[in-house]
Amino acid sequence: MPAKVLDGRYKLIKQIGAGGFGHTFIARDMRRPGAPPCVVKQLKPASDDPNFIREARRLFNTEAETLEKLGKHDQIPQLLAYFEEDKQFFLVQEFIEGRSLHDELKAPLPETSNLDSEPQDRILEELQNIDAIPRDKQLPEVEVIKILKDVLEVLEFVHFEGVIHRDIKPDNLIRRKKDQKIVLIDFGAVRAMQDTNTQLTANEKGESRFTVTIGTPGYMPSEQCAGRPTYSSDIYALGMVAIKALTGYSPTDLPTDPATGETVWRDKAKVSNGLAMVLTRMVRYHYTQRYQSVREVNQGIATFATMTEVERQATTSKIVRSTILTESGRLAASSKPTAIQSDISSTRRSVSSSSSASSNSGVLFLFGGLLAVVAVIAAFALPAMMRSKQPTVIVSNQPISLSKPTTEATSNPTTLPSEPVNQTVNLEANKEALTIPSKMSGNAVHNYTIQAKSGQLLSAAITGNGLAITVLNAQGIALPEATNVAIADVQIALDGAYIVQIRGIAGAAEVPYQLKLGLKDAAIAQPTVTPSPAPSGTATPTTGLTSPTPPTPSPVATPTQPAPPPIEIKVRNK
Repeated sequence: MPAKVLDGRYKLIKQIGAGGFGHTFIARDMRRPGAPPCVVKQLKPASDDPNFIREARRLFNTEAETLEKLGKHDQIPQLLAYFEEDKQFFLVQEFIEGRSLHDELKAPLPETSNLDSEPQDRILEELQNIDAIPRDKQLPEVEVIKILKDVLEVLEFVHFEGVIHRDIKPDNLIRRKKDQKIVLIDFGAVRAMQDTNTQLTANEKGESRFTVTIGTPGYMPSEQCAGRPTYSSDIYALGMVAIKALTGYSPTDLPTDPATGETVWRDKAKVSNGLAMVLTRMVRYHYTQRYQSVREVNQGIATFATMTEVERQATTSKIVRSTILTESGRLAASSKPTAIQSDISSTRRSVSSSSSASSNSGVLFLFGGLLAVVAVIAAFALPAMMRSKQPTVIVSNQPISLSKPTTEATSNPTTLPSEPVNQTVNLEANKEALTIPSKMSGNAVHNYTIQAKSGQLLSAAITGNGLAITVLNAQGIALPEATNVAIADVQIALDGAYIVQIRGIAGAAEVPYQLKLGLKDAAIAQPTVTPSPAPSGTATPTTGLTSPTPPTPSPVATPTQPAPPPIEIKVRNK
């Protein structure tokens, strides 16, 4: 058989593979200068069932048609010929010189050792590990990101042509020798989105007459097993390839969470939180929770995986500074007695510092003089404020962050980016709630990442027409009690990075919004008891992040509506 010449030009050299549908050979094209090598696939089904043969021929024809359409991409083999000879079908395609990712990751066989010369404890150790799950090589994170980017470039082209590969795995990813790029091969399992003939037929009893497994266990998601693959099915398979490279374990050897069906792999790999977050979303059990396009995956990698720790800190500092400046300007514009508030805040800071100084003699020795000056100024300023004007402070009974969002969006457009947002927010526990103004258009997704610790309470509230928030936990799973809501109070169970995700309405015009975030420790996050009514003229202001009732869609109140009654706070000089 190897000496046979097909179509008068393709001389078969050796067989390199065999599957359920046929055999694969290395051949030489005798009609081209130098007789360059090529790959010849022969349709030779493993079953004589007419239905099986018909399905095998259909898939074989599909591969030829797909290669003809997609072969113009540099990282997809070109179709050279497709012909029938002696009632057998043959497909000839470009030969890619290189190694498969499967061969690169495969661990070398252990060297044969002379057990007679080994100590007894060494022999016992080898015997204990004889039944252990085999573990292949582990690639560093940088190499895995390179592989992801390389394959995603090809996959974006394939999906743009309306084709799903359905069999992405290390064996079908070849690292080309001449330029080290990844080439995607074996399009025998592809399916066009408009193809309606993929469903298997059944006999009159309702039983399938034959079964053709499309895909590889471990790399094949649940919807593909059910015969309903989507573009995110290829994204799932590629995510599993990356997890295989990071952990060294085959996907079928990794455990799954019995409650959610998600693959458990983080504890078996050295990987940053950013890349782990991207891969976790790529391999979600349910396809609706995955990235829906290659472009979304690339955005996730660019935002979370490729950013260095220094860049993350710089981005976080920039976000915090911008937020503080915006918050300060908003408070100055919405509150008239700014000088009085500044004096009162100075008084509160001096009292807090004084109390802490009294508990630490070293700090009192260093800063005692400065605190004394501040205390004297505050002692004179406080009675003057009480005599000059009452009420001393006017606190609106509506949350500040929810007041007049439209006016602020138009007056300061530079603080409202229209691009998709992926930000890390440095949220300090037990501090005043942070308000982030922004805007959203179309079906964009805005993600705000927050580091939280076990026992803390994360609070989030959103204002904006038609917008809702969803909180994802440290594993990237949406929390049931905080999914598509306007207000969420999440009790943190595990330390990690939590994402507050805001989604827009597909096709909607640009919508301004304000996101209010707060974080409290366990002791402070306990619910407070409402005190009895205070005497006339006095009230106790609320502290922390409240859970206000979402406002009406119109963000600006009409002049005819009466303003809510102010709450007056009087400070009595003792």
